Amino acid sequence: ITYKSINIVTLIISLPGNIFIIVVNIIDFFKNRRLLLSEQLIFGFSIFNLLHALQKGYILYENLFHLVRSEYYKKATYVFMYLNMCTLSFSTLLILHFCLKIVNINHRFYICLQRRFPKSFPWIIITFLLGFFFLSLGSALDTNQECFLNTTLSAPDLLETLRCSWPLRLFLIICGLCSLFCSVSAITIIISLFKHMNRIQENTERFRSPNMESHICAIKTVTTLLAANFLMFSSLVTVTMSTPKSIFSFGIVISLCHTFSSYFLIRGTKKLEKTLENVLNHCS
Repeated sequence: ITYKSINIVTLIISLPGNIFIIVVNIIDFFKNRRLLLSEQLIFGFSIFNLLHALQKGYILYENLFHLVRSEYYKKATYVFMYLNMCTLSFSTLLILHFCLKIVNINHRFYICLQRRFPKSFPWIIITFLLGFFFLSLGSALDTNQECFLNTTLSAPDLLETLRCSWPLRLFLIICGLCSLFCSVSAITIIISLFKHMNRIQENTERFRSPNMESHICAIKTVTTLLAANFLMFSSLVTVTMSTPKSIFSFGIVISLCHTFSSYFLIRGTKKLEKTLENVLNHCS
């Protein structure tokens, strides 16, 4: 009960930030008929954060009133995997986009990637979303797998049988590659920003400047996205290799990470921060 209560509280706290980002971007799209690439990535990241939270809330509701069936757990597991993979994809692409904008590397491939990434983004994300969707759908509808022949399994026993499912292994491999790619990009950004901050400090005689504030905010945003990415990957590993209690623990941490990531994304985006200030001033 304690884990479930904390999960519900952290889930509720994580919702407003993501809803705010989604609403602001939808309004801006209908107003200007376009969104910048960074805004599209933040919008997609927030959408899947929200969907992940709604699924988590439904699972908590079913679990709280003992309405869960083993077959439902099977389907819910693949939905969970799909939403996690989409969140991982958007966070990885968002950090890659930041890396390409912030870090300059004099290498032919990197320069080519800087130029082609904005044009290739729609095809990249469509490939990811459709690929993950059909893999999840095919796995969830496949009732002939040996692992799922016994439909009388309890939820903990079902988690044991999920370990022999090849789609989960494939998802874990893809997640691991996304997390590795995300980590390399994030560390590159952070190192580059710290070097630039040191140069700013030397030029401004160690006084705090607006550029320093923006760099610090960018570092917090990238670090939070990296943490969210790592926790999503860890939660997938937990589903396949650990106990239900550990899953509840990771659910709490992931909800908190969603809260902080939405906060720093708002603080790190001028449009979102200005809109939030206007809303708060209007309310006061």
